[in-house]
Amino acid sequence: MPTIRQSSRKTASDAALRHRLQELSRVFVTGLAGPLARDVYTTRRALHLDAAEFPWVFHGLEREPGAEHDWIFPGVRLFQEPSIQYLTGLNQTGVSLVLVPGKRKTAGKATLFLPMKDPSREFWDGIRLGLIEGDSAEARRNLSELRDLLGIQDIRPASSLPEFLDELASKHKRIGVFHHRYRDEKGVEKALRTDASWAFARLVAGMARRHGSEVVSIAAEHLRLRMPLDGWQFREAERAQEWTRKAFVELLPQIPRMGHEHQIAGMLDGLMLFQSSWGLAFPTICASGSNATTLHYMKNDEPLPKSGLVLLDFGCRSATMHADISRTLPVDGRFDPLQRLLYGIVLDVQRFSQSVLRPGITIRELNRLSWARMEELLEERFLSRGGIVDRPYAEGDLSPLPGKTKAHPNQPHGISHLIGEQEHDGDPFRLYQDQPVEPGWMLSNEPGIYGRFRIKLGRKTYDQHLGIRIEDDLVATPDGCINLSQDIPKDPDSLEILLSGAKP
Repeated sequence: MPTIRQSSRKTASDAALRHRLQELSRVFVTGLAGPLARDVYTTRRALHLDAAEFPWVFHGLEREPGAEHDWIFPGVRLFQEPSIQYLTGLNQTGVSLVLVPGKRKTAGKATLFLPMKDPSREFWDGIRLGLIEGDSAEARRNLSELRDLLGIQDIRPASSLPEFLDELASKHKRIGVFHHRYRDEKGVEKALRTDASWAFARLVAGMARRHGSEVVSIAAEHLRLRMPLDGWQFREAERAQEWTRKAFVELLPQIPRMGHEHQIAGMLDGLMLFQSSWGLAFPTICASGSNATTLHYMKNDEPLPKSGLVLLDFGCRSATMHADISRTLPVDGRFDPLQRLLYGIVLDVQRFSQSVLRPGITIRELNRLSWARMEELLEERFLSRGGIVDRPYAEGDLSPLPGKTKAHPNQPHGISHLIGEQEHDGDPFRLYQDQPVEPGWMLSNEPGIYGRFRIKLGRKTYDQHLGIRIEDDLVATPDGCINLSQDIPKDPDSLEILLSGAKP
């Protein structure tokens, strides 16, 4: 048993560590700093080194968001390029990582590049990790702290990266650089040409050509390793869901007393920010009435229709994990017969999608099955009773892949997207739509119905422009999936009770 003096020293040491980690919370936005960070990020890098057959290069943000425009006030919150965030935890500019696999029994090596310390900038903007010029005692102490904090022994100045890559290209025939590109069915290369990672890859490619070396994209290999959630990510995702649930439930009884979209959005945002120090997963959508037929409606500033619906798309962020939730509510607290009928169709399609999601199915197949189910239920419950629908979107191919057809001619959007280090994660070309779902993938489940709906129910004719979307977040398991959002109310009867201020 430790002595009182030993216990006191340990308590003081723990307090000092907590204080230091709090200081570093800007550059370790995940909240993972210290021994846990070393374990998590070292394991992730080790898995990448095991998978790599040639050097892999990851390049982070070079400047703060908005820094290219002098009219944008500084202070926009930075969220690092996700591959660097995932492999280092560092949320600051000027970070690069090179992973060189070992040969035979030789262990692979990670080399991290950081900017030099700039005290004047830190005075304005807070702590940044970096190296100190020279070989002074302070510089050695700083380097030792960085190595201990990050779990990487080889840390070099960012200015030395070009020389390092040039030498690497002279020794290797191939160098992998993380950026998004692919070749379509005709062999034409597609790339995100406005993406900073693509611009960096071009620079490295020009350097490599001088040595007869080739630069290739490693996006597919990296995403294969990144997309299944690890234990820490799963816990953070659960926390984001719980915070989102609390904010939503607290908002509900206030809605019938509100008159404008901005009031709902403002209160919901405030309640989520009260829960999460990491902020919102994305800007909240608050679309009432016909505004909900615009999928990415962002105005959030119009009067609420007295007897209409309001569609909310919202979520908290916890570290680098996100909640992405949609709920559709009656503004006056009660669904009318048409609204309840259509809401029930969307809810049943969502339940159907959850029931068929399992490893092995592709998202494209999930789309096909789910939108076909939507049309079956719409015919059975609405059209067969004399209902008429005018859809606000034209039939056509909305797929991002040339030569691929939509899952269903009346598909307004995808039923699912991947969620991870980004709220919309995975490759931006959505190549993963044709890859079998794997255990650990986190996906949205968001069927929706949009348009003008007319029907006579009983003695009354209803005619409304509206959009209804219900979205939960699922995680694939070996034999199916689990719904992380299951406690966020969506049953129409429960919603009406909560909107009234009573408890369900």
